[in-house]
Amino acid sequence: MIHLLREVQVPFLGGVLLLACATKLVVRGDDPDPAATPPHPRSFVLCVALAEGTLGVALLVTPLGIVRLADVVFFATATSVIADLTRRGSEEGCGCFGGLSTAPAGRRGVARAALLMVAAIASAGVPRTGVEVLGSATGWSVVLIATECALLLAISPELAVAVERTRQSIPCELRDVPLSETYATLRSSGAWREYEESLTSAEPSDVWRELCNRYVVYPARIDDRQVEVVFAVAVGGRRPHVRAGVVRDSVCEEQDGDAGSQWAHSPA
Repeated sequence: MIHLLREVQVPFLGGVLLLACATKLVVRGDDPDPAATPPHPRSFVLCVALAEGTLGVALLVTPLGIVRLADVVFFATATSVIADLTRRGSEEGCGCFGGLSTAPAGRRGVARAALLMVAAIASAGVPRTGVEVLGSATGWSVVLIATECALLLAISPELAVAVERTRQSIPCELRDVPLSETYATLRSSGAWREYEESLTSAEPSDVWRELCNRYVVYPARIDDRQVEVVFAVAVGGRRPHVRAGVVRDSVCEEQDGDAGSQWAHSPA
């Protein structure tokens, strides 16, 4: 049984890598904020997709040791990167499955990458290709692969994103998003943590919505000056982007965005 368990890791990992490659090439993010900067340039994403596709095909057609070693190194690197993002509390998604992986990296992502790394290590000495393993698959092989696929889906947040995308066709500017959801998104963001200590009130002084963003204003004191901090919270997507700006003399200088940009703001 142990030998069979090691063998089925080869086609399983090959399938995972090909799926990751395909989603990076086909599925784009759905961030409604045009000013939001993608965490990775498209050229980098394409290079990673090419590496995943090449490695996935190689696992299926060749038993070379260098391919198995590259497989272990790839998943070990992925585990390290996702663990680092989680440790730093970054809001950046891992991008593991293209635009479906926009949620901040977390423990589920680390657990998934670690399990795939263990699978890669277990398959390192298997002398057969993924195609050969599938060609001689028994009932137990099918059960093991199906179980692993189910486990992978269970710990993957991308499944919920994919289901939501198939159901959600309403443009972000028309979506009915409760104010409580906006507050929850805001208070879990890095922009909120940056200014939380400077706010002088727990309640906002103004809230309004424009298209795909809801703006929340709080009074604050920064550098011994009474100012207002304006948070722009996107109301669409699985990973709503949050920006913050400080209002001084009726001009809102953006703090979380492109350098030099400003928001014109007239207090209501």
